[in-house]
Amino acid sequence: MGLLQEVRRAWDGILSPMFGEFATEVLVQDVDVPGTVKDPVYGEAEGAKVFTAPVAVLARVRLGKSRQALDAGEAEEADGTLTARTDELAAKGVLLDPGARILFGGQRFVVVRREARAQVGADFFLVRATLRREGP
Repeated sequence: MGLLQEVRRAWDGILSPMFGEFATEVLVQDVDVPGTVKDPVYGEAEGAKVFTAPVAVLARVRLGKSRQALDAGEAEEADGTLTARTDELAAKGVLLDPGARILFGGQRFVVVRREARAQVGADFFLVRATLRREGP
């Protein structure tokens, strides 16, 4: 058995279940793209965004102010990060794309950045989202 298969077996048998033990349930509402009216020129939502029904997923949430560096050399303020298993998101049809709403600890957050993490071969086991508190 090759190294990639061994890592996959370790992830499926030990690491993924352990991730679940240290995770908490959050509610995710993706942006309902077909239901949201967009400006034809800029692609931004005209009026209020429409969201999907909340979907419960297990995730590790870390709250705290930080400054995230972007690829273009700019910086972005963040209020926390969320890490979830890629396979669970896919199984539940959750995209967790920028603009998605996260409900956690009685607060609402919006995803401002999404990154695939924990790559083994062509597979990514985790998704990390940068969060910003929604509203005042």
